[in-house]
Amino acid sequence: MNLKTPPGIILCDVGPIPGLNKPEAKLRQANGFGEVDPSSDASALPTPSESVRFQQTLPTPAEAAQFQQQGPKHRNSKTSKDPTPHLTHIRKLQHIQPPRTIIEQYALEYQDYLQGPLQPLAQNLESITYEVFEGDPVKYDLYEQAIRKALIEWTQQKKSTSSPAGNIVVAVVGAGRGPLVTRALRASEQAGVKIELWAVEKNPNAYVLLQQHNEFSWQRQVHLVQSDMRSWKGPAHPTEQIPAYPQPSKTSPSSLQPTTTTTHYPIDILISELLGSFADNELSPECLDGITPLLNPRHGISIPQSYTSYLTPIAAPKLHAEILARTPSDATAPNTPYVVMLHAIDYLSTVPLSPSALEPIILEAWSFTHCPPKNPNHRHQQAKKGSAKNKHNERSARLTFPAPHRGACHGLAGYFEAVLYGDVELSTHPLTMGRKSANMTSWFPIFFPLK
Repeated sequence: MNLKTPPGIILCDVGPIPGLNKPEAKLRQANGFGEVDPSSDASALPTPSESVRFQQTLPTPAEAAQFQQQGPKHRNSKTSKDPTPHLTHIRKLQHIQPPRTIIEQYALEYQDYLQGPLQPLAQNLESITYEVFEGDPVKYDLYEQAIRKALIEWTQQKKSTSSPAGNIVVAVVGAGRGPLVTRALRASEQAGVKIELWAVEKNPNAYVLLQQHNEFSWQRQVHLVQSDMRSWKGPAHPTEQIPAYPQPSKTSPSSLQPTTTTTHYPIDILISELLGSFADNELSPECLDGITPLLNPRHGISIPQSYTSYLTPIAAPKLHAEILARTPSDATAPNTPYVVMLHAIDYLSTVPLSPSALEPIILEAWSFTHCPPKNPNHRHQQAKKGSAKNKHNERSARLTFPAPHRGACHGLAGYFEAVLYGDVELSTHPLTMGRKSANMTSWFPIFFPLK
């Protein structure tokens, strides 16, 4: 028998377990006392007289105290024969198992559970969705580290800032309920660098919470904007101008008429968390295309700076069966990519690390990089191109995976790596995640099924 997950235990010729179908039979469990198996069927339930006899076999309080005082040597002596030694051994193995990792604890309920990818651009996310993602401290710790590093290097390299007050202009786009805003303020405080912080969010429900945070948690340090990031014109402050040669009027021929104008200026550091399970599958490139032209043309920084998608073929019979079961009622099921915590799968393309260990071959599909555009009018030119404006975001790849053994390929598993800033990176890649972002739970792999 080929067992998927070691250690595997096979029980042979152990016989029936005493007491399962006879409640009056006293079965000494790990605690040493008799116990009725709740899995017994209705026909095996005890009658009133049998229940009385069974209760008579239970220890009295004095006997229970005496049992607890007995040492393990006496309880495990030959005079106390264990009717189910195999179960005792399995319980012992269970108690000595290493504790589950954070990812295992978090994803236990999601193993091989198919979920459709989020569509935050087309739909406003619910508060519970934001709350789930905000529960991952690893991702936000890395974001805070990247922001702090960018601020420190900016001041060390004496780069010019865009703010009229001389502060570094930082914008969090797609701010949600504000976790990245909080981290940006904390990074600024830790780095000792003053910033002018803007938060842009289109979801009206999340924007209300941002206003509350700004009032009670952020001490009104944040400029809030309710807008789609693609149509936002950038940071601005109103200024009053008095004309040098005022026009006389009937009421006040010599009065000056001040006018208020809005002055926009670039963003120095642009922060976003628009990545999906395959990096670009939630339209991060398209969203950032609309706001990247607002970056400081000389020193502008985007966090993340770049991200790369990866693929590998897998055998996933459980997922394949689930998709086939959905197909009669949902014709698009075989053509839909799913976010799923992969568990009962086999990698089809592998290389041996040792006689008993295999490493999957996971190849790069494509990458996206975000930096200030060379042409300042790039944003306005793209808006005039209609449907062709997204041509530069098209990607394709032709990958070859060696398969040392025969197997049915049910689909492709997708992962990504992202460079936030410098050497601070995120990863869901199975071979690099432990080194770059261990215990991160914000993203599950993506599964592209094959018919």
